[in-house]
Amino acid sequence: MGDKIDVRTIARGRWRGILMALGLDERTLTDKHGPCPLCGGKNRFRFDDREGRGTYICNRCGAGDGVQLAMGVTRLPFREAARRIEELAGAVQPSVITPERSDDDKLAALRLRNRESAPITNADEAVRYLRGRGLALRDLPESLRLHRGLTYYDGGKQVGTYPAMIGIVTDPTGQVVSIHRTYLHNGKKAPVSAPKKLMRGLPIAGAAIRLTPVSECMGIAEGIETALAASELFEVPTWSCISTSGIESFEPPVGVKEVVIFADHDENFAGQAAAYPAAHRLALKGLKVEVCVPPSVGDWLDELNRRKAVTEATEGKQT
Repeated sequence: MGDKIDVRTIARGRWRGILMALGLDERTLTDKHGPCPLCGGKNRFRFDDREGRGTYICNRCGAGDGVQLAMGVTRLPFREAARRIEELAGAVQPSVITPERSDDDKLAALRLRNRESAPITNADEAVRYLRGRGLALRDLPESLRLHRGLTYYDGGKQVGTYPAMIGIVTDPTGQVVSIHRTYLHNGKKAPVSAPKKLMRGLPIAGAAIRLTPVSECMGIAEGIETALAASELFEVPTWSCISTSGIESFEPPVGVKEVVIFADHDENFAGQAAAYPAAHRLALKGLKVEVCVPPSVGDWLDELNRRKAVTEATEGKQT
């Protein structure tokens, strides 16, 4: 059997057939958002098969390639999964491989979206959306912008045009590597299959949406709203790492000495499973690290709204 590189070479362009043979439904293996076969999340997963590498992205699990997807679906260790992949690759016809865009093309697209957008203001759709989620939003992050009309595509088909909250994703050096989009309609998430999407850009491992300036003590959380809620609750400047894989790979920029990981409290322990290995890794780098998990199932935005509801109910009884 070949090594790790040989497996990926043998399977290149054949992943759709291989994964179907391993039990994945053909409806899962499309570029349209749908249920994730790994974490079970609804409308989180899409199979984009970039350069025939079997690539996928899930808003919860993060991104990976065909080997990682095969291992996750079969629950086999690498060696056994690779053996099975090689066996199936010989019986599967290769598909047409679409060339991957160059990094320059991706960066040009990111710059264009940035130019088309504007900083969020107290009167716009993005702030209306965030406050509608229960956030006080006393300070408006510079990394969040509003695009007045961004086209939404589903499986390559144009569905409509919506305002979108843009989150600028930067790596540990401060370089822009991607853009996170939240499609909006009337102050809420747009009625589309996946209202939150990440633009194709440079690799985002270690990156984050910097919702505050760099500080010696800072927090990280998964989503933008969750990070803003943690900041509001604990007065700790907190950045969004977008997903659990973002938490796992986060690299603090120079100047950070302490990191608080505001993990989601997931029933399947996905948030916790990402937070503690990340804490271990960062602690080994010499940082002071703390993991905070909400007392009830949900994220820190859920907890913020729970606490506000209790306060309002108490004040209502007193009056």
